[in-house]
Amino acid sequence: MATRLLLDEEPLVILPSLAAAVGLNESIILQQLHYWLERSNHIYEGHKWVYNTYEEWREQFPFWSESTIRRIITKLEKQGFIITGNFNRSKIDKTKWYRINYEKLTQLQDEQSTAQSDTSTVQNEQSTDEIDSPSAQNEQSICSNWTDDPLNLNRPIPENTTEITTEIKKEEVEEDARVRNYKEIIHFYEQNGFGVISDYLREKINAWVDDTSEDLVLEALKIAVENGAKKWVYVETILRDWFEKGYRTVEQVRAAQLAFKEQQAKKRSRKTVRTEMVPDWLNTDYSQYENNKESDDPEELERKRRELEERLKKYRD
Repeated sequence: MATRLLLDEEPLVILPSLAAAVGLNESIILQQLHYWLERSNHIYEGHKWVYNTYEEWREQFPFWSESTIRRIITKLEKQGFIITGNFNRSKIDKTKWYRINYEKLTQLQDEQSTAQSDTSTVQNEQSTDEIDSPSAQNEQSICSNWTDDPLNLNRPIPENTTEITTEIKKEEVEEDARVRNYKEIIHFYEQNGFGVISDYLREKINAWVDDTSEDLVLEALKIAVENGAKKWVYVETILRDWFEKGYRTVEQVRAAQLAFKEQQAKKRSRKTVRTEMVPDWLNTDYSQYENNKESDDPEELERKRRELEERLKKYRD
C-alpha cells in the first residue's frame, strides 16, 4: 500500500512531516520497517509481515541500544502505527512479527493535509487584507508573505523547547531504569542456578519484558527459586498465566496471591466445621430433668425407695 509518508528507496531517509508527526526515532523505525515489508514474502491475514530480533534490529541501527529499540517499537505499538502478531509454528514461541498500520498513516497524512490547507486559507485571507491597504509598509509585508508561504506550508509547527527537553530527560530516565532492571534479571538468572542465558533465551526474555514488564519477569524468577523449580519453562508458565489473567504489575500479582490464600483459608475453615463431631452434651434436653423434678411427689419417692430396698435385700440373700 502506497503512502507519501514513506519511501520505497533503500537508503535510510525519512520525511520531516513524518518525523514531526510521530517523532524522529519512531519515523526511522517506521521507514526501515516499510523497506523490509516491501520486500517480504511472508503474507498472513492478508498483510505482509516481517520478523527481526532486537539484536538484528540493532545491527541496522548501531547508534541505538537494544533497550532503546525495544522502547521505540513498544511506543509505536501503543500508538497503533505498528501491529504485531505471532505466526510461529510453536505456540510457546513468543517471537513477534511486525507490520505497519498503513491505514492509520494514511489518516495521519489526511489530517496533515487538512491542517496545511487551513493554514494556507488563513494566510491567503491575511494577504488579501494586506492588499486592500495602500500603505508601502503593507506592500512590503505582502511580498514577505509571498516569499514565506511555500516554506510555511512545509515547515512543521515549532514545539516548545522546554517540553521537548523535559520529554527527552523523562525518556532517558525511563530507559536507564529499564536497563538497570534488565541487567538485574540477567544477574538473578545466572546467580541463582538457572544456568547461562543463551541468545535464544535472551530474546524470549526480551519478548516477555515487552508483553509484561521487567519487574514481573524478575518476580516470576523469584517464585521459581522459592518453589525449587529453576527452569525457564516453569518461569514462562507463570508469566503466561499472569498475562492471560491481565496482570501487568507486581502489585496486582501479589494482591491476587493474597486473595487466593484468604479464599483457601476460608474453604479449610468451612470444611473443619462440617466434619467436626457434635458432642452429645450439646444436644441434651435439660428441660426433661426439670419437669421430672417438679412432677415427683413425696409418696412416689417413698414407693421408689421401698422398691429399691427390696431389690437390695434379695441381692444380699
